[in-house]
Amino acid sequence: MSVLPAYAGETYRGAMTATLTYQDIVELAGERSEASVSIILRTTPFAAERERLELEYKDALREADHQLEAAGVDVRQRRAVRAALDSVTSEEFWLNLSESMVLFANPDGAREFRVKNHLTNRTSVGDRFDVGPLLRSIAFSHAAYVVAVSEGGAQLAELSPDEGVHEVPLTLPDDIHTVLEYTSGDGQRDRGRALGSTGEKIELRKYCRIVQDAVIAAMAEHTEPLILAASSELQPAYREANTYENLLPEAIEENPAALSLADLETKARAVLDEHYAAILTSWRERFGTKANHGRASADLATVARAATDGAVEELLFDIDDTQEGTIDDTGALALAKEPSGRTNGIVDEIALRVLRSGGKVWAVRRADLPGESSVAAVMRYPLDEQAPPA
Repeated sequence: MSVLPAYAGETYRGAMTATLTYQDIVELAGERSEASVSIILRTTPFAAERERLELEYKDALREADHQLEAAGVDVRQRRAVRAALDSVTSEEFWLNLSESMVLFANPDGAREFRVKNHLTNRTSVGDRFDVGPLLRSIAFSHAAYVVAVSEGGAQLAELSPDEGVHEVPLTLPDDIHTVLEYTSGDGQRDRGRALGSTGEKIELRKYCRIVQDAVIAAMAEHTEPLILAASSELQPAYREANTYENLLPEAIEENPAALSLADLETKARAVLDEHYAAILTSWRERFGTKANHGRASADLATVARAATDGAVEELLFDIDDTQEGTIDDTGALALAKEPSGRTNGIVDEIALRVLRSGGKVWAVRRADLPGESSVAAVMRYPLDEQAPPA
């Protein structure tokens, strides 16, 4: 099992929230049409910028048509592409913008994705979509949930990559507070905490079990990381009751009753950063061990060939690398001086080949990679060995 969890990032298709997965990206990358248009537009959630964004989008449409014409695409296909792009730009299109927008179009239709990353405006035409920006958008998930548990109640909050934090309703019993109360046996009803450490632990476990059942129901089939905010008394009890696979080991170790929703968001994002930093540290240590046994490499040409052969188990790549070129069917690498309709982002193409062979990919900053290369890969078998039979 990979040490890097494949959390999917949140994007937007139109006004509907959707979870973008690596499989979605692989399928998009597999589409072929000589009239494939990719538009990357740096946007902003502020309505005051709408006029500027509309002008930049119109410029991108004109540039796309110019590139299609220069590539020899006939008028009928060019008109079909323009109609596909026009079909997604309704009034609703300009609502709930994120930091960037990625649009793909060919004569068969158009798709729009809104991502958290700050991307650079670009319009490109070729025989396939430029899915690199989407690969990078789900590298580190900015989405998570926070369950805040105190003796006075519980709260579930969702951290969105684009829209801050909002509370998610929990369905809890009206009398849940009575779980942490007791009744004496002498005929008089007294309210208070259970007597003795054993009784107290039983109460806390029961209380947390009720809360976690409500959290599981509210999150439905979501798989984002869950961060626990609870006092030192309630934390172990909740973890004992928990059945959610992606509850992070790191936690907000404060009584959440004293924290606002904004405070929870700030502290939760710090926990996420800490969690991802720990994952990367562990991966680099593993990479070093594997490299000593011939099962890891940071050489670009070696990794390109290994990815083509299906030998890469896990790949880290530089999220900011823009080197263009080609990789042929044997894995031979050729770098290009400038992008064209016949070149692709090299690290993006390597990542896609790893994904197609069932490997894991993780986009990171250059400083997080071991060494000076734009890639680092752990292999399924030593590089000097032939691939084992299927």
